Amino acid sequence: MIKGLAIIRSSDKALLYKNKNNIDVSQVLSHMDTTKPRPEEKVTLKTAQGKWSYKLDDNKIAYCVLTIDSYPDRQQFAMIKEMERELKKMPDYSYSGPQEIEKYAKIWAKDLQEKYENLSSIDKVAEAQLQVDSVQLIMEDNVKKMLDNGTQIDNLDGKAIKLKDQSKVFQQQATDLARIMYWRNAKLKIIIGLIVLAVLLYIIVPLIIQANS
Repeated sequence: MIKGLAIIRSSDKALLYKNKNNIDVSQVLSHMDTTKPRPEEKVTLKTAQGKWSYKLDDNKIAYCVLTIDSYPDRQQFAMIKEMERELKKMPDYSYSGPQEIEKYAKIWAKDLQEKYENLSSIDKVAEAQLQVDSVQLIMEDNVKKMLDNGTQIDNLDGKAIKLKDQSKVFQQQATDLARIMYWRNAKLKIIIGLIVLAVLLYIIVPLIIQANS
């Protein structure tokens, strides 16, 4: 059971809003002054009224929920989170006075309290949200893997292009080398042929001259 909601500006201890006149926030104010909680720190305080849970945002605005002792902490802080989200839709909310805050909060506070009175419904919504978050994480992981695979494919394509270019260079070098070797062999054959011819002439010419004489 939710007993009441309150919004406090801790910097000047101003009560900006409470949805029920019979709830007393003095113990919450005293607790804040003593413990000086950090922004976003979740605080629980048990009093004679019931269990207070509250949290400050970065602008030192405290969102407070009073429930019976057995009400789950998780749901109290889920409600506080929604209170914060709703109030931050109001322009200059951190500087606004109690009248402006109360006028704005009345638009959503009643529906929000009724929503969190039905714990079974809230749990089902939370369970569905967990399933959605789980599916989202799986999808993000799959997308990341696809992107990683895409990067690997791009790397392989780059390596294949590089190898192809290198093979072209190697093929050109092999062609040039074959051409050089061909002409070198041709020159060698010509030189050998000329040497053989010179030897033959050296042997044959004297024989011819001798025979003629």
